[in-house]
Amino acid sequence: MTSLHGYLETLRVKADVLSDADRRRYLDVALGQSQKVGRLAQELFELARLETGAVKPEKEPFSLADLVQDVFQKFELAAEARQQRLVPDIGADLPVVSADFGLIERVMTNLLDNAVRHTPVGGDIRVSLRRDGPEIVVEVSDTGPGVPEELHQNLFARPSFKTGRRGQAGGLGLVIVQRILQLHGSDIRLLPQVGRGAVFQFHLSAAPHS
Repeated sequence: MTSLHGYLETLRVKADVLSDADRRRYLDVALGQSQKVGRLAQELFELARLETGAVKPEKEPFSLADLVQDVFQKFELAAEARQQRLVPDIGADLPVVSADFGLIERVMTNLLDNAVRHTPVGGDIRVSLRRDGPEIVVEVSDTGPGVPEELHQNLFARPSFKTGRRGQAGGLGLVIVQRILQLHGSDIRLLPQVGRGAVFQFHLSAAPHS
């Protein structure tokens, strides 16, 4: 908010002396800050509903593989602009899962958004699905710089809103993911990293008789 206010105040005070290029640049920055504030407000509202018990999962059977393909479509343009590859790694004969479709779509959207934003140009983002007994194991991995060691402990806690580093003031996306999965009797964890990149993993129960 401070940054947004500062750029708008500068535009108002110096409107007559700023060049067209400077005005456009200030407006672009102000618009970007406004979008961040709007996103944060939406996430805070969503997190509050999750934490106060206002959200109750409405479970239904659905194909997690189909959901992954749908979410990939949301990020095709963003990934293409950064020359990134979205790679589905879907195991054979996966059963349908029993979960709240809208909430799990939100989980996958948050994880893909996180991966796209933290993966450099030309990198890969992979979603793997495999069966493990009565559960489906989901892994979202990328070829970015990974999560700094000092952030691991509080990665799924409310951020301090001081920096834009992964897991902090970039948003509440991972916190929301954790709360949604907890409502499904699951959880998310950051797997130990081999080399570079981040790997997030969670489990969902297969639908009965699937």
